[in-house]
Amino acid sequence: MSLCKVEINSIVLEEESGTPIIVLQDNESGNILPILIAPLEASMIAIEMEGKKPIRPLTHDLVINIITQLGYNVQSVVIDDLKDNIYYAKIHLSSDNGDITIDSRPSDSIAIALRARADIYVKKKVFALSMGMEGGTQNIDRETMKEVLEDLDIDDVGGKIM
Repeated sequence: MSLCKVEINSIVLEEESGTPIIVLQDNESGNILPILIAPLEASMIAIEMEGKKPIRPLTHDLVINIITQLGYNVQSVVIDDLKDNIYYAKIHLSSDNGDITIDSRPSDSIAIALRARADIYVKKKVFALSMGMEGGTQNIDRETMKEVLEDLDIDDVGGKIM
C-alpha cells in the first residue's frame, strides 16, 4: 500500500454553496486533496488547529478520552478510498494487546488525528482517483496503478474497460 503523509493546507469555503473544504497536501509531491466536509466538523478541526481549548470536552475530545481510557493510542489516520465521490478513512489504533482499525469519515478521523497528534496519510490511489487521472497515467507509478485497477468495479466505469 502506497501512502503519502499529508498535512492540512487550509480549510476554505466552496464559493457557490459555502460548504467547507479541507485541503490536504502531500508536501513531498505537492499534490492536494480537497474534501468537502460538514460545517460542524470543519469547526471542530479549526478549533484544534487554532489551539483553542474548550471548557468541557467536545465530541472528538471525548473519542480520544475513550480511546486512551481503553488503553489504545491513535497511531495514524489513512484516507484510503474514493467511491461515488465519497472518501473513506480508517483510524489505526495500537495497544499492548494489539492493533485495531476503525472505519471513519475523513473529517472525523482528521479531527481525531489532530487531537492525538497522529500522522495523516492518503493512499496514492486516492490522489489518482480524485484527479480522475485527467493528466493521463504517465505520472502514476506502477504500484499505484495496480492498486487502482485491483479495486476497479465494472460498474464504476459504466460497464466499459476500454
